[in-house]
Amino acid sequence: MKKITGNLFTSNPAGLKYLKEEAEIWQITRGGLTLPGAYQIKKLSPSPSLFQTFTQDWKGKPFEFWWPLYEKRFAVEMQSEEKIRGLRDVYKKLLQGKNVVLVCFCKDHRYCHRRLVGEFFEQYGIRAMELNPITQEQLSLFEGE
Repeated sequence: MKKITGNLFTSNPAGLKYLKEEAEIWQITRGGLTLPGAYQIKKLSPSPSLFQTFTQDWKGKPFEFWWPLYEKRFAVEMQSEEKIRGLRDVYKKLLQGKNVVLVCFCKDHRYCHRRLVGEFFEQYGIRAMELNPITQEQLSLFEGE
């Protein structure tokens, strides 16, 4: 079995400034603004249906309300032929020794499909590193009052 020599990262655009090595930027979104120099890889983004549900029903609501539902639906999508082809493409790049950054626009990686895509590779001994992690909850100005 060939050894993986490339590194896998996840990030939002703001976190790219922390990238210290050469890497291909794979924007895993369905649309919107394309980042300069990025490859747009729609097959690793949420389906139009899941994205629409997020924007219309869940956006702005507490994570604990919608995230378990999102995770479950995205896990099903990860088994689709489209996603499997995208995951294989990432794996091939890593086998070739190339570094790949999976980028989307979510601020908090903990509640984002880029984390789920990155975690998929753990079963193959590949650990994705988030370039712009949020490590604690943001405290409300009025919390405790």
